[in-house]
Amino acid sequence: MTEPVMRLVFTAIGHEFAPSGIFTAEQVPAVRSKLAHAIEQSRLQDRASIAQHDESSLAGESNAQDLQVGLSQRAFPLLEMLAAAEKQKVPVVWGV
Repeated sequence: MTEPVMRLVFTAIGHEFAPSGIFTAEQVPAVRSKLAHAIEQSRLQDRASIAQHDESSLAGESNAQDLQVGLSQRAFPLLEMLAAAEKQKVPVVWGV
């Protein structure tokens, strides 16, 4: 993940961004839960954006903007990693 995306993820889970660090095995379940909630919220926003984009396109509006890649698409691999780490009771380390 690029740094801007990681900053977005850290904001979404309520952690201060650090270029390197660790979520301990004890922290992983809470972090995974927060990220899952943030992803679900992002999906709801994505659906609304897609619906608005589709309506604009169908109406022939030339000012329809390109759809952005949302948090739900960018952070899903991290969610899977956190779920695996939680299952195995191991930490998640980054930036080393």
